[in-house]
Amino acid sequence: MLRTPPCSCCPGLPVRARCFARLLLRLAVSLAVCLATGLASADSVPARSAAPAHAPSGTVVLQQAHGTPCGQAGQFGQAAQAGQPFELVLLHTNDTHAHAAGRDRNGNASYDQQSGAGGAARLAARMKAIRAASDHVLVLDAGDQWQGSLYFSVLGWPFQARLNALMPWDALTLGNHEFDEGCEELARYLPEAGTMVLAANLAPGPDCPLDSVRSCWQPWRLFEMDGRKVAVIGLANDEVHTLARVCPDTHFTEARSTLEAIVRRLEAGGVDIIIALTHLGLDRDRELARSVRGVDVVVGGHTHSYLGPVHAGEPVSAGPYPIVEQGPDGQPVLVVTAKRAAQYLGELRVLFDAQGRPEQWSGGLQALHRDDPLAPEVAALVAAGTRELAGVRSILLGSMDLEFPDGMEACRAGECLSALVTTDAMLELGRAYGADIALANAGGFRAALPKGSINQGHVLDILPFGNCLVVRDYTGAQLRAALEHGVAEGPGPHLLQCAGLRYRVDCAREPGKRVLSVEVQSRAKGPNQAQGSHQAGSYAPLRDEALYRVILPSFLAEGGDGHRALREGRVVPSPEPLDADVLADFIRRHAPLSLPETGRLVLVP
Repeated sequence: MLRTPPCSCCPGLPVRARCFARLLLRLAVSLAVCLATGLASADSVPARSAAPAHAPSGTVVLQQAHGTPCGQAGQFGQAAQAGQPFELVLLHTNDTHAHAAGRDRNGNASYDQQSGAGGAARLAARMKAIRAASDHVLVLDAGDQWQGSLYFSVLGWPFQARLNALMPWDALTLGNHEFDEGCEELARYLPEAGTMVLAANLAPGPDCPLDSVRSCWQPWRLFEMDGRKVAVIGLANDEVHTLARVCPDTHFTEARSTLEAIVRRLEAGGVDIIIALTHLGLDRDRELARSVRGVDVVVGGHTHSYLGPVHAGEPVSAGPYPIVEQGPDGQPVLVVTAKRAAQYLGELRVLFDAQGRPEQWSGGLQALHRDDPLAPEVAALVAAGTRELAGVRSILLGSMDLEFPDGMEACRAGECLSALVTTDAMLELGRAYGADIALANAGGFRAALPKGSINQGHVLDILPFGNCLVVRDYTGAQLRAALEHGVAEGPGPHLLQCAGLRYRVDCAREPGKRVLSVEVQSRAKGPNQAQGSHQAGSYAPLRDEALYRVILPSFLAEGGDGHRALREGRVVPSPEPLDADVLADFIRRHAPLSLPETGRLVLVP
């Protein structure tokens, strides 16, 4: 029931028999969800109708689209006069990461939408309420709906597609995680995506499976809202060759030049309000706003940025909501994003003047609380999916009662409990094949180890990507380069968590010179008697000319997250088990878990 390695159309690991069996299990689960939610029961959620004929690029939508696949139009709103001031309401989400039932009190994915905060049913209810009270509303999602909970890692994209069909999206773009399953799976998903997909910069070659479904995404979508033409242009994440597993023939055009060309074309056709819907990250969104003339609003995702005033629940803000940049023509450009995990709905209200320039604006991120209403049809689908997850969540592995920083944000900021335990599990396995060190990318840890009982579902939430663990030989110089790359932009998803190694970092120094020291642990002598007993050896400085054996996820060994140095290792034959299986087995044998050795990653203040 784990995510499998990519198919043969994409680079990466070969499909193994055990992984194929897991794929069959997941397909069976997906079929069960369909049966449970509307294909075969009288009290079920209605099934989505078959996909309509595809619309051409830049289709003029005279009616508002509501969750319709491949460009089909639905109903639209009331009239306003062209050339008059015009108010547009933009509702937006991004990086929802399969948090269909929201988040629990520990910040992990919830599987009880009644007690969780946020989630798809609350989003849908809030969106529909705002749409009913306002004349001109667009509902947009900036990508990365895939990955992040069992709703995806077990139920897969068919569940997400059915969920999209019930959500009031007008358009969405593709994040990097939509490419995680490989191009062939994405090509299967796009005709069933449940709404209009926009990706102006996606340009697959003829050998990429995406080339066969080009009609199922568009570069932009044009809404004629009561005499005013509003265009939404999609820009998919173009770093997927380092962040996901895609075909060699999957290509992207350069984002800025692509956006500039489309803006010119739309303006020539009389479009005066232009919105860029991107999954490029906040810094790149701001740069596009400053450099591309004619863009009025950028709705983005990817960096999980919170915008707005700081408070107890959000101690760090990336800026005000909205961020106001100045375009090359001196006009204001509004930039917004809505953090992650379906916990907020962004609401931006913009009054445009007669020429289509932003004149006044207001809005913010609306938190979705536990007592907020649920959209019944969405809640029914999520509840059916939750029932299908009961089996994997009932497999108990062990327990723990530890207090230590953990969770997705904590793992990207420094040492975290789930990474300490996982890399210990990896190194314990790797010792049998001569490994000295375990490395894992911080971005691969998506949830916290819970206090109390730990089940198989928790492990899949922590490690949802289905990476196989491989063994490679590296020089000390290659490892040092990898550690430097991990902190080149400061702590974040590229950061390397480790076991059998410890290092100190000063991010105030210039990139390439931030790693102050690296030490490698000698192997402990004597039998392994308890969790972490391999840590008894002393540490010695890393030697650039020496060879070290490392166990690491296949994603890193293939150069993922830009870790080019880790692509250069010499292959060491080993069984290549799935990372989640290794962690689950470790928890079974070492529960109740004790606190692992800390101080492996020290960030100098």
